[in-house]
Amino acid sequence: MTARPIPLILAAGLLILIGLSGMAVGGQLLGAAGNGDVSGVDIRGAALGLGTTIAAYGFLSVVAAVGLLTLRRWGWRLGVLLILLGLVALGSAAAAGGLDPIIGFGAVLWGATLACLFASETRRALASPAPAPGSGERRERDQPERD
Repeated sequence: MTARPIPLILAAGLLILIGLSGMAVGGQLLGAAGNGDVSGVDIRGAALGLGTTIAAYGFLSVVAAVGLLTLRRWGWRLGVLLILLGLVALGSAAAAGGLDPIIGFGAVLWGATLACLFASETRRALASPAPAPGSGERRERDQPERD
């Protein structure tokens, strides 16, 4: 297996962390809405919609991490898109309810992920095209140097 640069591994790890926590929170909201733990039709509908959205965001974050670890450009693009959407959501939450430690920690986490995604080592690792699966072909940088 090809060595991955540290920023790429960190970005993938952070995307997995963000994704798993998003799926957990989304699942809790869906469970609360499904069990009748929320009262009122409007609140139940909001919990279902929000829970589904957060869980889907989390799942896509894990998918982006897998794509990134397999050196697929779509994984990088999806990761950047999701992190930017997350930062917008955090900014909206901070504007609506004020900045608290949880939103601040989220902003730092999402910002660190974005920085790792845009690190030159990460971009360089994704610059060369991936070989076709099962072709046995290796990327140019994987080839031993010739004298």
